Amino acid sequence: MSAPPDTPTATALAFIAAINSADLIQLRALMTADHAFTDAKANTFSGAEIMLSGWQHYFRAYPNYRITIGQAFADGDKVAIFGKAEGGWRVGETVLAQTWSVPAAWLAEIRDNKVRRWSVFCDTTWATPPK
Repeated sequence: MSAPPDTPTATALAFIAAINSADLIQLRALMTADHAFTDAKANTFSGAEIMLSGWQHYFRAYPNYRITIGQAFADGDKVAIFGKAEGGWRVGETVLAQTWSVPAAWLAEIRDNKVRRWSVFCDTTWATPPK
């Protein structure tokens, strides 16, 4: 087992690693109890347990979802991340062959080496699967 992250940047990068491996246990370990997630449409979901369920749904709906980091910058307890998000779609029980990729940015607010707030900024037109 690796050492827990000890800087805001290390915490944000560990959170992304957990997302990229769809590791719900590690995601929960990296969220504060009052964790808040704001999506690209400015909807906010509060509570680590609610978000754990949300991530589980997201990983199922968008198989192979992953974040690729281009750059990351920290300012105190805030970390800005720029890169791309990509994945696939599941329609019913079928995983489509097509994939999507979109430039994206994230803002992580860290408290006590855990993610207190995770905000996503990107175009969401990809969210609707192709016919």
